Amino acid sequence: MSVNTLRASRDKAVVVFTQFTRLYKQYPSALYCFFEGEDGKYYGIRIKNIIRPEKDVHLSCKGKEGVLGIHRMLSARKYYANVRAAYFIDRDFDKSISELGLNKIYETPCYSIENFYTSVQCFSEVLRTEFKLIESDENFEKCVSLYVRLQEEFHNAVELLNTWIACQRDKSSELNISDISVSRFVNIELGKITVKYVIDDLYCIFPGTIAISQEELDARLTDLRSSTRQKSFRGKFEIEFMLTFLQKLMLEANQGNSPYFTRKVKVVLSLSKRNIISDLSQYADTPDCLYSYLESFR
Repeated sequence: MSVNTLRASRDKAVVVFTQFTRLYKQYPSALYCFFEGEDGKYYGIRIKNIIRPEKDVHLSCKGKEGVLGIHRMLSARKYYANVRAAYFIDRDFDKSISELGLNKIYETPCYSIENFYTSVQCFSEVLRTEFKLIESDENFEKCVSLYVRLQEEFHNAVELLNTWIACQRDKSSELNISDISVSRFVNIELGKITVKYVIDDLYCIFPGTIAISQEELDARLTDLRSSTRQKSFRGKFEIEFMLTFLQKLMLEANQGNSPYFTRKVKVVLSLSKRNIISDLSQYADTPDCLYSYLESFR
């Protein structure tokens, strides 16, 4: 995380803390939920369904450092010892916070919440509800097989990219990837995935980054492969693949008469980068560890 990003997150934490103190005077028994960015779009419906709080207040803390900053501020003040506070952060390429003993904070078991949207299970739910396909349907089976094959190709294509970024993060490199689209590195078509970069390109696209040895890359890749790549790879790249795949698949479904559908299948789902987290939230995975964390507030 860059110095500027870190500073912005800390500044945001101070702003959110001020908001919280005002709200707490009004609603001392409410459940206060602190999120990174817009992660409340994923967690919100799960908080409502699992905890069913009488009153819950959602506060966005910009980044992970903002959430951790709020946690530190509240933990350090005895006045807030009894506040009902839930904290949610993404694992990213960082070491797990469980090693720091911060057990009052929920950390995703994968890179980020976006990875909850890209499993075969989530994709299958989208097919059932939005494409109105049943599992015994030939078209359902064809779509799932295509998704599994193409996601595997995609992971092969972005493996170097993810590993290189993880190594840069390990070295606290000044690397800003927040606005980088994965389409800059790979071309996603239903027929195949095409790689558009080599490692030298990464140093050109991100000037000022640190040189990474092959040994370091190999070691980090082994670490990332210790989990499934769908879980350990950068979530924003994963969900961009899912979005592009779904948009192209919907086009084929609505046209029918394609190698992917034996008949016309009307799909009216409208997806974009901006709304995919909200619109597909009901289909996304809810891991057991999240159920356990949320039930502790009931």
